[in-house]
Amino acid sequence: MGRLVSKRNKTHLSGPAGNVEFYTIGNITYFKSYAKTHKKSRTKKAVTGRHNFKSVVNFAKGINNIPVLKEIWSSSSLEGRNAYQKLIKYNMPLAYNGNLSIKNFVIPKGHKLYIPEFSFENNFLNFTFDMCGLIKPPLTLHIFYYLYNFRKWRDFVFEIQYKTIKITPDNMDEVRKKGESKYLIKRKLERNEISDLSYWKDVVVFLAVTGTSSIANRKYWTDTVAFDIPLI
Repeated sequence: MGRLVSKRNKTHLSGPAGNVEFYTIGNITYFKSYAKTHKKSRTKKAVTGRHNFKSVVNFAKGINNIPVLKEIWSSSSLEGRNAYQKLIKYNMPLAYNGNLSIKNFVIPKGHKLYIPEFSFENNFLNFTFDMCGLIKPPLTLHIFYYLYNFRKWRDFVFEIQYKTIKITPDNMDEVRKKGESKYLIKRKLERNEISDLSYWKDVVVFLAVTGTSSIANRKYWTDTVAFDIPLI
């Protein structure tokens, strides 16, 4: 609700909608509106909400820039005008305390992805994954690093990095034992990756696979599996 206030032969509409100034020239009354300014709330809930939003938006942008992932979101039955909007809508409730959590996801539900454990050891990336043969090479393992808790200051800051591991029919025997469906990944981290990780205290790692469906007209992607790993 607003109220009319007269000052110096001018009439103002003051209220939550902002300020509107009325003035008359001749027999015509004109008005000019001024947006009402609002101070950002500094309550813990409000600050956390803004940080959640920032984290999810950047996560969504990164995923939306990858054509195969964008197409999966676009064609999904989830509500939303486009892939980007869906990404934000369904990931926002899963962010926690200003950061992404292991509940956030890269793509909608697909085939089950089994990853018993994930680790960085002696500058090597170590894990196994299995899809029970439901997705076959050529396939791409999508890896998102959400780095948080920067070592040098307390202000809210994070970094998102995207990596891929590609497996083709020609190289799959290098990472899979004959007669087994699981893949063993042991990859030496690059120098810049080692350097980047050293600046952060924690990382959430998101993994998902896209490839060739073993069953015609079925999903060609997996669920997302995530790990929250301390780096110190």
